[in-house]
Amino acid sequence: MCPYFEKKQKKIFISHRKETYNFPTHFHNQLEIAFCLSGLQNVKVGEKIYTLKTGDAIIIFPNIVHEYIEYDQTRNESTEIIALICNTKLLAENLPDILTKHPINPFIDANLISENTTLAFRNLALQNSDTEMIGWTYIILSNLLSVLDLAPTQGDLELPSRVIAYIDSNFKEDLSISHLSKVFGYHPSYIAHLFSDQLKIPFRTYLSAIRSEFAASQIRTTEKSLTEIAYESGYNSLNTFCRCFKKYFSQTPSQYKKACHR
Repeated sequence: MCPYFEKKQKKIFISHRKETYNFPTHFHNQLEIAFCLSGLQNVKVGEKIYTLKTGDAIIIFPNIVHEYIEYDQTRNESTEIIALICNTKLLAENLPDILTKHPINPFIDANLISENTTLAFRNLALQNSDTEMIGWTYIILSNLLSVLDLAPTQGDLELPSRVIAYIDSNFKEDLSISHLSKVFGYHPSYIAHLFSDQLKIPFRTYLSAIRSEFAASQIRTTEKSLTEIAYESGYNSLNTFCRCFKKYFSQTPSQYKKACHR
């Protein structure tokens, strides 16, 4: 399954889980921090897998592909993970480094994390108020950024988010690398590298995934014919639609429709 773009509507979001778990490959335009309160959890950032132990943290900057992978529990040790996802612009005024730099290594060993930061994470898991969550987030980030080795980020920081947002709004049109190049004013090879290097997915694969997801939602929720859905999803032929859909969902649109009806 290819990475998908995860939309987060809230400016700050907390996920608190009391188990090791899987979450598929994805990316978003927000900052994410995972902290292991107890047990073990695998997190893949880019091409590398990190194992979080009790007290460890990992910080994932915007538009970096990542994935949560369940840790094989052989010691029956309970796992508790808290993930904080927040809008970088919400924090940038007081923490400008999050807009201009990125961590050389996103993993932070428990030995480098202060007791105050651990306490802030525990308090964060108990909050419902956005104001209080933002306050604890400032404490956590200011401490974690101070122990990270940061390097200046090259290029347009907003470009990946803008390109993804454009595709999300225009996937029904005849999109291409050349078209995106004209829209955003960058050389086609630069746009292509943005997908392959930063988002770890070819442009055509991502576009097909967006279209197939939309088509699947139409199959589930409407009585439209597959031909109608194919063209409304941005495909110029039913054969192309069926081929791309099967590649993404491992079944044809007809099979998917029958399964939904069952």
